[in-house]
This record gives sequence, C-alpha cells and structure tokens, in this order.
Amino acid sequence: MGSSLKWRVIRDGPYSGPHNMALDHALAACSQQSQAVLRLYSWKEATVSFGRNEPARGLYDRTNADALGIEFVRRPTGGRAVLHQNEVTYAVVAPVRALGGPRASYLAINRGLAEGLSAIGAVVAVTDHGEALSPDSGACFGAPARGEVVAGEKKLVGSAQLRVGDALLQHGSIIIDGDQSLIYKLTGQARDLVPTATLRSILGAVQHNQVTEAVIAGLMNVLGGYWDSGEYSSVEEEEAVRLEEERYRDHAWTWRR
Repeated sequence: MGSSLKWRVIRDGPYSGPHNMALDHALAACSQQSQAVLRLYSWKEATVSFGRNEPARGLYDRTNADALGIEFVRRPTGGRAVLHQNEVTYAVVAPVRALGGPRASYLAINRGLAEGLSAIGAVVAVTDHGEALSPDSGACFGAPARGEVVAGEKKLVGSAQLRVGDALLQHGSIIIDGDQSLIYKLTGQARDLVPTATLRSILGAVQHNQVTEAVIAGLMNVLGGYWDSGEYSSVEEEEAVRLEEERYRDHAWTWRR
C-alpha cells in the first residue's frame, strides 16, 4: 500500500491553534503526486477545536474559557470538538487515491497508529463497531466510531478527514493525558462521562518524543513507501501564512456556526 510514495516527516514544536490548522491545510493545498507528508506536533495553549460544520456559536462560555487559558479554533476537517492539551497530534497528507481512497486511508492510517502505540506497550485496537455521529452530538472523545483506535471500549485517538483538491488530509489527537469532559463544562452541559482513555492511564509515565517516534515507525510499516525527515517548502509556508491570516485567526470563521 502506497509503496511508491515518498514520505516527508515533519516534527514540529508547539504552535497556536490557528497556526497548526493553517499548516495542516497548507500541506494539503500544496500536495504533489507521488509525495506524502506526516506532520507531528503539539499545542502552545490548551485549545478547543471545532469540526468544520460543528455548531459552536453561542454554546460556549468564552469568559470562563479565557479565565482557564483555553483558546478556540475551527478545523478545516469535520467531526466534533476536541480539547487539545497534553497530546501528540498527527497530520497525514497524501494523494487521495494513493492509500486506496478516503475510507481505506482512514483504516490504514489508524492501523499504523495502533501498531506504533502497541509497540510501546499500549493495548489498543482498531474497532470494527460503533457509528458515525452528527457534528452536533457532543465532544469527539465521547464515543468511538467504526475504524477508530480504542483502548478497551474507550477512544484513544480521534481523527478527521478532508479532501483538498487531489489530496487527502487526515489529522487527529493521540491523548497522552487530560480530561475531555472540560468541553461539556464550557458549554454548561452536566454529563456523567466515562473518563477518556489516555496513554498515561494505560502506560503510566510516557514522553511525547516516545509517542512521536512510535507513531512514525508504525505508519512506516503499515503504509510503506520511502520515508525521510523534511521541512516545509517556501510555497507551503507562504500558503500557511495566508490561510492563518484569512481564515484560522478570523473569529468569523471560528464562530461561523
């Protein structure tokens, strides 16, 4: 699968929500045939990201969020709200048919993630049951859907996709530690939630770099192709600047729904 692809691995430090979303989107917008990218990154501030079409306007206590130091951003991809805090976030960009199309790509990428996490001792699986939920059905980590990475019956990795021209973008959160139920507190919804699966709850102490390198190894093995470390092109950097200024830092975009 994807054996002819040339993969570029970008290891990024923590950035703001708008910058992270702009970089992921720019990589997809500038994608080239026979080339793919794996980007691994984190977040400078605790940030709630909304799915592209998820209702959010008027639902969140933004004053309380400000007091807690929580930012907001809207993703280019679909899905539901995620609190990004102590996690490794991944983004895969590849030609849309290179990994077998959107559904096959989703499963293959998640199998690669599961293989990498298993290698560091996490007992995880790609679930074969569950259902896709609507954008207004609550936080992303509230329930797993078919094809997602789970620990027991709890979602450990939340992912979303978008087609950008001839490229496929899939990105998602690998939770190291934290409490996703804070999303419901910010919306004033009192729910009795099962605690989110985290790598720390499964493995104890785990380092971001350990997770990053395990994910790279798992995806290399499952997706195949030729892999090397890389950086952004000047075209990608320029597109990211434009997208951040015109979309991802724009409150009208963040609170569009």
